[in-house]
Amino acid sequence: CLLMVAPSGCGKSVMTDTLKLIHPDAVSLLSITKARLTDYKDTFSNFFGVVLMDDMAGAGSPYERKDTITAFSQLCYSHTISKHTWTSDFEISNFFGAAIMNIQPALLAEVYAYPEWEGIIQDKTLRYYHLYRPTSPTRTKPNIEVDWGIDIDLVHTPRHDYKLYKTLDDIASIQWSDSRAYEYIDMLLRGIAALDRRQDVNNNDLILLHKLMKPMTVEKHIFRKSGFETGRWMDTNLAAVLVEFASWKKINIDRIARDYKVSPSTVYRLLADIKEWFVEDSIKSKMLVPKLELKRVLKEAGVER
Repeated sequence: CLLMVAPSGCGKSVMTDTLKLIHPDAVSLLSITKARLTDYKDTFSNFFGVVLMDDMAGAGSPYERKDTITAFSQLCYSHTISKHTWTSDFEISNFFGAAIMNIQPALLAEVYAYPEWEGIIQDKTLRYYHLYRPTSPTRTKPNIEVDWGIDIDLVHTPRHDYKLYKTLDDIASIQWSDSRAYEYIDMLLRGIAALDRRQDVNNNDLILLHKLMKPMTVEKHIFRKSGFETGRWMDTNLAAVLVEFASWKKINIDRIARDYKVSPSTVYRLLADIKEWFVEDSIKSKMLVPKLELKRVLKEAGVER
């Protein structure tokens, strides 16, 4: 279950629209609670496709968003889900598909605060942080042809003695427990090899997965806690600044104000809370220069400046 995290205007909808066109078994939903899954028990039993949710902001109430994410987190990991109450009586089995949900950082902050985060969502979702705005927008849609490769079950479990495997494990451990980290890394590597129609994982697969996983590292900087399992909150302002510095070579107050639809004075006020990450070049130019630590965070996330 993949949560695609990015502010508005970064291309999340284009990605899901394109995937809907090219995937042979894609199902689009706005949202769906666990109780409403009874209407899809035939669709999602023995399912090997992908469920696409364009924008979790359109899911309705916070309860509906929470229940949608929780339900698909369980379904994608356990491959089965059931509910037997006087209002709902159903069981979905043999769900071997995936779910991709587009979500904005402000809504991820809401999800992070759910009580269900520690018990279900954290370990059963992959959070991918798309850090780039389109600097030269175009109306032309991607034209992609995909060879979906071979069945992943034909790919052997990869060895763990590759030099890069430890690096992948370090990134994975930011989001998942140790046992889940090994499980997910192996599955992702097998998936890459399957797309290349190979039955064995090689070092090039680890290189590609490392490149894809780098943005996941920002989570350790934007997620905060006041206790080991309590008091969770997300620094959405820092997440916003990371996107701006990743997208634009030269960033100023007016650019941030334009991207987030606020006044320059509001930008100054919000940036005051995270001023340890950058310096202002000059009051006249309104240019912002990242400090060494911010440059390190961006480089770790795969951003080259």
